[in-house]
Amino acid sequence: MEEPVSSNQGNAAPVPSVGTAVGSGDDDIRKRAAEFGIPLLDAAPNKIDKQTLNFIPEDTARKYRMVVFSREHDTIRVAMIDPEDFEALNLLRFLAEKEQLNIEISLTSEKVLDDILKQYSGADRALKEAILSLKKDGASGVSFVGEGETEPGGGAADQEVMQDAPIARLVEAIVKHAIEARASDIHIELSEGNYRVRFRVDGLLHSSLVFPLQVGKAVVARIKILSNLKIDEKRKPQDGRFRASNNGTAVDLRVSTLPVVDGEKVVMRVLEKSNNVVDFKEMGLWGRNGEVLREKIMEPYGIILMTGPTGSGKSTTLYSFLQILNQEERNIITLEDPVEYSISGINQSQVRPEIGYTFANGLRSILRQDPNVIMVGEIRDNETAELAIHAALTGHLVLSTLHTNNALGSIPRLVDMGIEPFLIASSIQVVAAQRLVRRICSACKEEQEVSPGLEKRLKAVVDALPPEETKKYGYDPTKGMKLYKGKGCDVCGNSGYKGRIAIYEAFEVTDEVKRIITDEKNIEGQLSEEATKQRMFSLRDDGILKALTGITTLTEVERVTEGAVLVDEE
Repeated sequence: MEEPVSSNQGNAAPVPSVGTAVGSGDDDIRKRAAEFGIPLLDAAPNKIDKQTLNFIPEDTARKYRMVVFSREHDTIRVAMIDPEDFEALNLLRFLAEKEQLNIEISLTSEKVLDDILKQYSGADRALKEAILSLKKDGASGVSFVGEGETEPGGGAADQEVMQDAPIARLVEAIVKHAIEARASDIHIELSEGNYRVRFRVDGLLHSSLVFPLQVGKAVVARIKILSNLKIDEKRKPQDGRFRASNNGTAVDLRVSTLPVVDGEKVVMRVLEKSNNVVDFKEMGLWGRNGEVLREKIMEPYGIILMTGPTGSGKSTTLYSFLQILNQEERNIITLEDPVEYSISGINQSQVRPEIGYTFANGLRSILRQDPNVIMVGEIRDNETAELAIHAALTGHLVLSTLHTNNALGSIPRLVDMGIEPFLIASSIQVVAAQRLVRRICSACKEEQEVSPGLEKRLKAVVDALPPEETKKYGYDPTKGMKLYKGKGCDVCGNSGYKGRIAIYEAFEVTDEVKRIITDEKNIEGQLSEEATKQRMFSLRDDGILKALTGITTLTEVERVTEGAVLVDEE
């Protein structure tokens, strides 16, 4: 009996010919796989990288009943219902030769194949339906008004159009794919006459979808309806939120619209309650940094400041502190802009500057609510800073954030705001800074070579750190310098990274620090010397140790911190 074309470029053996069709039951399929001498794929992978899946177009995959479910280096793994389908095998060989790839074939069942086929972009199908719907209905009756023209005002007819099934399904597909991709933000924006969708995953933006201008405007309008925003207001920014459900998990989406040339840009922040991490170890608060902060949040009064740029995870850290403090005997009140996560047992209030409800005004009101713990979303001005300090000096624990580059910079920043140094010294307990770095994917992590030059530079940094502290990180210098990287796999979308962890520095306000602040002479220089005496782990130190323990890479640490470049350039 003639053997079918194996479609293998390199090492994989030809598929032996077996005349019987694949059986329907599990035992039959296992038996057939054994007879063919090929692996059995008995369950669909949870998440297949889109680029890997699209190696075979969806229409072709459905026609020939075969899909690519994994790719590693120069080898793709293909699941088939019938490994004797000569036409399918020849097509597969043609595609593989074109890309210079090896192919490994697995047998699978109809059910598993159908499960994998569902992973082809639902957004793409929804997009096609939306475009067809708009063409069929004459742009669905949507009236897009140019600058200076009058609009009907988003009446019932327009709202019905924007809730048209294809558009609604497209929005649902976008949100679903964002959640599955672990995106923190969804950007829907104008780009070269079209609308594009980008997801921020692990801190970096990735393009996901592009659709025509008319469809994009309808999508924006649909999102505004879901968020209870005015669809006819396109000249000024609006903020709203709505809730989605993904596999039984409630997900809040915080929506922000911004007028841009020729349209509007929408950004949706994805807020999953399950991501609200409490565990210090999981967050990245290790060693001395974790010990200092854990000790200070249990103090009855004083200010705890978290510093860093927008998107560095400050609010998430404060939420985690609040969950630790959230006990029946404490009255906890927050003042936020906006409220990101809803926490049971905590009184959360959102500022509304447009009606005069600012951080400063809200803080005055909170102080009359008999609080034990107060969280102020951000100290932005002198008035808010003075009120926060007043609250701390009158027996309240205050948690807040400040925009500075590092922990030490927060003291001069408050002085620049006009706060008296003796008030700063009397009220602040600890100042911490943080950044977010990407975690190495655990599924494809591998050790990388460390050059002698890089090893020498790293050793100089580690030797300057207290040995008892490095042990708390689980790092043993006697075992040699080891660095790791992710080689890229389906689990991480071939990026080598999956998830994020924070790196921290915590500066304790001791009696000596209070003296330096009230002395008012060369504050920054003296604080830097005191940080060295405290043996404070800087952001860079914390990051390097996390790289040496295989959590992240030096490249990530260098990306988010200041200081001498350690990444080897040889």
